[in-house]
Amino acid sequence: MAGVEIIGYVKRIKDVEADIDPDRVTLAKVEANMVRCPHTEVAAQMIDLIDQTRQDANSLGGVVECVARKVPKGLGMPVFDKLEAELAKAVMSLPACKGFEIGSGFAGTLMTGQEHNDEFYTDDQGRIRTVTNRSGGIQGGISNGENIVLRAAFKPTATIGKSQKTVNQAGEATTLAAKGRHDPCVLPRAVPMVEAMVALVLCDHLLRHHAQCQLLG
Repeated sequence: MAGVEIIGYVKRIKDVEADIDPDRVTLAKVEANMVRCPHTEVAAQMIDLIDQTRQDANSLGGVVECVARKVPKGLGMPVFDKLEAELAKAVMSLPACKGFEIGSGFAGTLMTGQEHNDEFYTDDQGRIRTVTNRSGGIQGGISNGENIVLRAAFKPTATIGKSQKTVNQAGEATTLAAKGRHDPCVLPRAVPMVEAMVALVLCDHLLRHHAQCQLLG
């Protein structure tokens, strides 16, 4: 109803990473291969790495990036229900998710304030925009109309076929090697889950905003 478009994709598996422009990525590109990475060449490398790891009875983790485009301005709250905090809570509740960042994320810690600040300007249509989007589409806990770009880190699957040390119910040392089918990498299946969580949070805040400001008319 608000015209928001949410697209998630696999950005990195272990140390194999794709350089993706979140402003231009398409769903067709994401769904063009089984690993859900919109970069064809890198996707092939990821698939080979996953297959090698599967044959070695091991597992891999990585990063899912997600972009929400055409998000209305004004969603979120300045303190208790900050939009990025709500997104973090939702995404971090997913199984195997161990990290969350938005916009520049941890890379922003390597910049100065002058380097990191998003400068404002008025575009040809009279809209107030930012030249860069290091804030990830959210400033002061509230959406600013730019694309919301976030990343979620997923750990390697814990259940692997390799023998590992553990203890039994009596506290005695033993070993464990998982049997049956287990994913060597959960990243491709995590993509729609991240998208769903982002959609739920944005829908919730859109309804709140509409109740106050009649945003949807």
